[in-house]
Amino acid sequence: MSKNIAKLEQLLELTALSSSRFITKYYPLAPVGARGTFGGTLAAQSLLASLNTVPRNFIPTSLHCYFISSGNPKEMIEYEVKSLRQGQNFIHKQINAYQFNKLIFSSMVLFSKDKRNSSIKDTKLNDNVEFHKSVGSGVEDKSRFRPAGELFKQDIMDNKVNLEKFQRLKSRFEDKEYLKQVHDSFETQPLDYRFPLDIFKTERTAKSKLLEYFVRVREDSIKTITEPDKRNLENPHTLISPSNDPRYNYVTFAYLSDSYLLLTLPYFHGLPMYSHTFSVSLDHTIYFHNLPKANDWLRLQLHNIRSMSDRHLIQCEHYDVATGQIVASVSQEGLVAYPPVSQIKARL
Repeated sequence: MSKNIAKLEQLLELTALSSSRFITKYYPLAPVGARGTFGGTLAAQSLLASLNTVPRNFIPTSLHCYFISSGNPKEMIEYEVKSLRQGQNFIHKQINAYQFNKLIFSSMVLFSKDKRNSSIKDTKLNDNVEFHKSVGSGVEDKSRFRPAGELFKQDIMDNKVNLEKFQRLKSRFEDKEYLKQVHDSFETQPLDYRFPLDIFKTERTAKSKLLEYFVRVREDSIKTITEPDKRNLENPHTLISPSNDPRYNYVTFAYLSDSYLLLTLPYFHGLPMYSHTFSVSLDHTIYFHNLPKANDWLRLQLHNIRSMSDRHLIQCEHYDVATGQIVASVSQEGLVAYPPVSQIKARL
């Protein structure tokens, strides 16, 4: 039976109200078990809105996001793009997102002129130093990584978890409908994951300094081009889409970059997955190093840099699996509350 994969282009689609104001065409979605709009949607749509206000030969180099208030999934979002500075080689944009005339999200994007696709060489901006961190090319190791839905079903749904050890998780793990929704989201959402075998092992107590997994955007959800079309450079008034502008890959990456980061925190502390009592993103930053090809596998390396006073900082590097070269660096800070660790570990 074929899966009904959510269409990412539809989820992110915007309608232009003016040259600098845009509104969502469809209601935003909340993640399973959450009430607020998914942060990746806000990051992606704010970037999409700003891309429609800069020349086609400019690409984003960094995106800085602040989640100010929880978004309402039952209300359209309006994005206002402000031009802070427009130079010959760099452009600064600020994007504010509103619901009910209330500011819920703000981001700032730095764009730079794309010299790689330019026929004009500017010797003042080119030098002989170039370096990109690499982890080596190759495909994912099938023996160490499995589809997320398969692992969740095997380790959480089918495995008899000792709920007496995890009283905090009892209501979640006994709610069959909730577990089914989580499993189905892994199977039908736009993102396709390959997780390490122990990511859902709720009784794993060893701390980890590094978490690796793989992710891509399903082609059934959205398919993007990776080479520019000169015809679109000549028609700057057409809103960009996955089929007419390779820069849409940055948009899909912004959506992808916010998914599952904070949920991995227990992995770094030897705690049961989903043992948090509260979780919300505070800010999110992306540095783009190369064009991220959304439909290709990306290899992620995550580090928990700091956890203190319920504030946790995750840093993540994304590598192109085919080349091994880094394509983006992501940092996210979240407010994530757990019961006292002593109470959790006393039951392990």
